Amino acid sequence: MSDEQTAEDFVEDAPPVAAETSDEAVEVADAAAALETRAESDPRSRVELLGELEQVELQRDEYLDDLRRSHADFDNYRKRVARDGALQRDHGRADVVNALLDVLDDLDRVAAAADALDGASLHVDVGAVASGIRVVAEKAQRALATFGVERVDATGVPFDPTFHDAVQQVDADAVEGSDGGDATGPTVHQVLRAGYRQADRVLRPAMVVVAQ
Repeated sequence: MSDEQTAEDFVEDAPPVAAETSDEAVEVADAAAALETRAESDPRSRVELLGELEQVELQRDEYLDDLRRSHADFDNYRKRVARDGALQRDHGRADVVNALLDVLDDLDRVAAAADALDGASLHVDVGAVASGIRVVAEKAQRALATFGVERVDATGVPFDPTFHDAVQQVDADAVEGSDGGDATGPTVHQVLRAGYRQADRVLRPAMVVVAQ
């Protein structure tokens, strides 16, 4: 501070925050004094006031618990609605897929029949016809794959009643290329009709011949 600056000038130049802090302190002190005055003038005893305060706190806690329960119930409801909606969508997709399975079966049968024909006697390129049919079938299967649909048609795998429907059984010892069976149990020797699955849901088990 310069020699020419007076005490009044110094006070005027002081940061306003100090004044605001001082004002807040005064307000807090006034509020505390008002509460103390009200408590002194209240005809109820201190014990009664503390008892009422405890009751109010209990009611507050009950209201908070109710609010938490309501929030939890709503959150569970929201999750259940989302889950049910997903299941309904999956069921709708499964209905569409099931409607197309017969078409894929027909394509498989036509391709197999074309392979068995004598193209020379019919004057047609049976191989080209069969190849074209397989292209259509593979395209349909790729379309179904976008809905999570998988084809079940592997041979040489262990028989699983969840995914396989055994309609015939052959002796493993008589099957060419078989090791005669072992402790692993029956295996799928031939697939007569492919099966389909969507995630963990089996849309249709594969119709198979089992070697045992």
